Amino acid sequence: MTAVAEPAVAEPAVAVAVVGRGPERSDVLRARGAGPLRLLCPRAAGGAAWIVTSSLGGGLVDGDALALEVTVEPGATCIVTSQASTKVYRGASSLRTAVRVREGAIALVVPDPVVPFGGARFEQVTEVALDAGASLALSDVVTAGRVAYGERWSAARVVTTLELAVAGERVVLDRLLLDRGGARRMRRFEALGTALLAGPRFADLAAAGLARLAEAPVVRGAPVIVAGSPLGDGTLGALFRVAGERVEAVTGAIRDLLRTACARAGQDPWARRW
Repeated sequence: MTAVAEPAVAEPAVAVAVVGRGPERSDVLRARGAGPLRLLCPRAAGGAAWIVTSSLGGGLVDGDALALEVTVEPGATCIVTSQASTKVYRGASSLRTAVRVREGAIALVVPDPVVPFGGARFEQVTEVALDAGASLALSDVVTAGRVAYGERWSAARVVTTLELAVAGERVVLDRLLLDRGGARRMRRFEALGTALLAGPRFADLAAAGLARLAEAPVVRGAPVIVAGSPLGDGTLGALFRVAGERVEAVTGAIRDLLRTACARAGQDPWARRW
């Protein structure tokens, strides 16, 4: 019997954006989409530059390989988000996001949740590099899929990797693998989320969030579970994990963890974008 090789995802076409600090606000200096990935740059209220990703196909289809590289120049503030949830259709696809944040800059990387459909094979890589004086607030949520259609953790394979480097030193390398065997262990949970606060603008908020978790009682069977751990010696920031029985509960908990940091940056990423 001859083995049939699984089709490989093509090499990605890379979309690129550069954000700089102007006299009154941050602006997108350059934005170029690639393949089915389009970049929208609304001029929303506040001083940050917005980069909103959109896909021509309404989601990732078999063979899609999308990549985005964003540079946030010194002193600028940038929001990287998505137009809607990332729907991942049956087949193999991938998404890579790389964000470089220069000295004194702030990046809010807050895409909408990933929704893998039944039979999807999806790989997501998020890489963030912070200069020593840069700051980051990041969220990432993966859902069980189209639960209303009976597809509960029915993707063939979902792999997400989060990597954070500060001043050239890697401080986070986090990988989540969900195959059909692992997904069965999710049981009552409908979504998994990650929140990350890092850098001098947000380090105190990260420490406060960890302190609140340490004081909170552990409730057996709680509909939302939040855990956190410091980055390095605790002065760099913190990584939080969230699991919940409903997607809305997970996204709400993530927003609660990041809301004060976003307000400090002068932005509400979950407000109207247009």
